Amino acid sequence: MHRLMPNAPIQTEAQAQMPFAPRAPNAEEQHLKKRMQQLCEADRAWLLTFQPFTAKLLMQLRLAAVVDDRLPTAGTDGESIFFNAAFMAGRSHEDRRFILAHEVWHCALGHHRRQLSRAHERWNHACDYEINALLKEELGHCPKDALFDRCFHGQSAEQIYALLGQKSRRLRGYVLDIHDVQQALQAQAGDVHDPDFMPRPVSAENARAWQQRLVATAQQHERQQGTLPGHVARLVERLRKPVIPWQQVLAQFIKQTLSGNRQWLPPSRRHIYRGLYLPSQRSQTLSLAVAIDTSGSCQRDLPHFLSELVGILGACDRVTVNVMEFDTRITQQRQLHEGQLHELSQWQCCGGGGSDVRPVFTALEVSPPELLVVFTDGFITVPETSPFYTVIWCLVKDGRTPAEWGIKVTLST
Repeated sequence: MHRLMPNAPIQTEAQAQMPFAPRAPNAEEQHLKKRMQQLCEADRAWLLTFQPFTAKLLMQLRLAAVVDDRLPTAGTDGESIFFNAAFMAGRSHEDRRFILAHEVWHCALGHHRRQLSRAHERWNHACDYEINALLKEELGHCPKDALFDRCFHGQSAEQIYALLGQKSRRLRGYVLDIHDVQQALQAQAGDVHDPDFMPRPVSAENARAWQQRLVATAQQHERQQGTLPGHVARLVERLRKPVIPWQQVLAQFIKQTLSGNRQWLPPSRRHIYRGLYLPSQRSQTLSLAVAIDTSGSCQRDLPHFLSELVGILGACDRVTVNVMEFDTRITQQRQLHEGQLHELSQWQCCGGGGSDVRPVFTALEVSPPELLVVFTDGFITVPETSPFYTVIWCLVKDGRTPAEWGIKVTLST
């Protein structure tokens, strides 16, 4: 028999069925919203004087102070920056400016479109590390409780994401914003729901518009100021000279390979009732070989590459991956199946001397794959003629094409 706690309110059946009814901000909270709106507008004006490039991007976002339990910190939908007034009120001038700049760089760096199939939480951490390292360089300040690690300076969110997958990595700080404000809007938690908190869905058009804004703002800044900050110059150069993402090339090849595999036995069951015996499509299977050049110039990009590869291969029901590490010979080799793909992210690569990929091709003569992906800087010795299977040369930045045959893609983010 259950006992009621003293003075515990008894909820009737009618009350239990009543719909959730949050309240709007009261008069005191509305006053706080107005005060913090003015302070953040002033912070943006300060940035326009002392950090003009970031501020020019920030001017293209509407600032919206809210008091809403669904948004405990801040977030952006690419059109507005929503921030909890009480959260900002507890921050210093430097922290507030940092948080506003942080939100605008989520938009400028296109983090929403770059997530792809990556795990949501770890991707959020990687994005914050990327932005916070950038802003630490630009503003000379980073909130003490924000995610920051100086070893991630200059690295992309994709590279950081791969490194965060290592078991030895621990987070240094906290996420100070919500990365999916649209999802937060759907939550029914909390007592206060502010009608001013109305984020819009992030669209592909919005992401493309931000790329154009970044380049246009850079051009305007160059005309007026002469030079761009180093990190901005690198980003703009990448947008001005885009390359086809290697992930797209590999994913498209896998799709074509799998869709083209058909067999007569067993026949397609979809057409038997019509008296037609047509070939059926095979189960999704793929035989893939990965060759890793162990020269020093390839080491930095390896975690990024292997993490992406795991995500791409996740689309296959069955897959076997023959992973080979090479310098002038095969120094390490292992066969992995779909249940072991996660081990690629923790692959420990050893440095080597010269680079000769010919032993890899020789080893594959016994059991040829459908596709060979070679991760290299391109300064390697290669066979004179191409094999009958497809070869993709995944080249690090500034790598050279090692052969006239095969598909060349550049590892870029």
